[in-house]
Amino acid sequence: MLNRKGMVMASFSVVIASSLLMGNASFVSAGSHLNGDSVIAATGDSTLADMPAYLKSSVEWVWKNRMLTEGSTARKNTIFDQIFAGKGTLNYVIRWQSSKPVTLKQRQDIARMIDRQMNHWTDHLQGYDGWPYKNIKVKVVGWAVADPSLLLDKQPDEVIYTDTITDTLASEKPEIPAALPVVPNEISRFEHFSDPNYSYPGGLDKRFDMYLWATENFGGGAGGDWGQRMNDEYVLSTVNSDEIEITEHEIGHGFGLNDFYEEHERPPGGFPTNTIMWAGNSDHITDWDIWMLRYTWSQLKKDTSRFPSVTNGDEGPIDPSPDENVNIASAATVSTSYTSLWENVSALNDGFDPTSSNDRSHAVYGNWPETGTQWVQYDFDQEYTLSQTDVYWFQDGAGVDVPKSYKIKYWNGRSWSNVKQANGLGTSADQYNTTTFTPVKTTKLRIEMVSKGSASTGILEWKVAANKL
Repeated sequence: MLNRKGMVMASFSVVIASSLLMGNASFVSAGSHLNGDSVIAATGDSTLADMPAYLKSSVEWVWKNRMLTEGSTARKNTIFDQIFAGKGTLNYVIRWQSSKPVTLKQRQDIARMIDRQMNHWTDHLQGYDGWPYKNIKVKVVGWAVADPSLLLDKQPDEVIYTDTITDTLASEKPEIPAALPVVPNEISRFEHFSDPNYSYPGGLDKRFDMYLWATENFGGGAGGDWGQRMNDEYVLSTVNSDEIEITEHEIGHGFGLNDFYEEHERPPGGFPTNTIMWAGNSDHITDWDIWMLRYTWSQLKKDTSRFPSVTNGDEGPIDPSPDENVNIASAATVSTSYTSLWENVSALNDGFDPTSSNDRSHAVYGNWPETGTQWVQYDFDQEYTLSQTDVYWFQDGAGVDVPKSYKIKYWNGRSWSNVKQANGLGTSADQYNTTTFTPVKTTKLRIEMVSKGSASTGILEWKVAANKL
């Protein structure tokens, strides 16, 4: 994962370029369906009952065992949510982290390309199970670029942002430009989607929902509810193509769809068709992808508080099985007693699994130079039953170390209380430390950490297991 001024990258994927160029079809059964164009367009009354039988078991398995378990649609900022919030529109900023000049025609082609790729997905929702929109209006509302002279023949109505921060990826990969263009947080839906009362300066039309992020010397692609990132040359070389493999794959993550790198991540027995969401397996959206997208919508629309304008008949809100452990951390608003100026508390629930306690390939939370008791907190927009946390401590070998001890507390409606029968409370480095406890119903959870000696404390990732009420 990669960093954008502390940006959380939920549903994030890093796709190795070579894997996207390799076929992985050896697992596929039902060969007559491979890469076929057999999906029938949805009609006004199409529902899940119309899903072909040969797709059903694998689609349902992925929803239950991947998407629910991993919480890939838990954050209310999927592309489904963005489209509804924008009333059938999506606004992009092009993040040009490159030294290559871009002509006016190329900029216009990029805007048309994004619209085309997005609608390659959403066209399959038209007329399906209460989806209220036809063509989604995708608009580029600005360019973020370190050097504005790269934008040739700039037009008076083009909005250009030139502020930059340092891309932490450049410290590991010097070929990546260190200057990372940014757009003011005030107009970013990503920064404000959890606040239903937030007003964008200039109105809703002035917001931006996602970045299309083009980076010089970047390998492969990355995607999530923040946007899509890929190589600048790839963007320019594919801009007039119809279906663009990496771009469509990364957009799929914005809807909450998963990657399938490891065998245990795939349905038992494999997929009945190819899928663009398994890198290198298909260069276009397939029947399976379409029905996975539709199935996801059919599940999410049941949450009438999330999509109140959609008709659900007698169906109630979406609920995981009571026996399922679902990480809901990504749905939380994060706060803390103190954050170092160069760190970001949003790192706690960005969905990134570290490789070690000193993994700085992504955003990090730390509270140096503070010592003693410090806290981090999750606030949820509804009540959950919580029973487990998993903490990956940050340890930099300098001023930040694992804590001496810590407590897990929940909000009882009036004050903070310690969870009961806490089993775990580990402080080991380079691994998740799991703590289970007597289930509690709450809207807030907190970790209170006591530092070890003169060291400060920090966390790379904090997962919370829950069952939605």
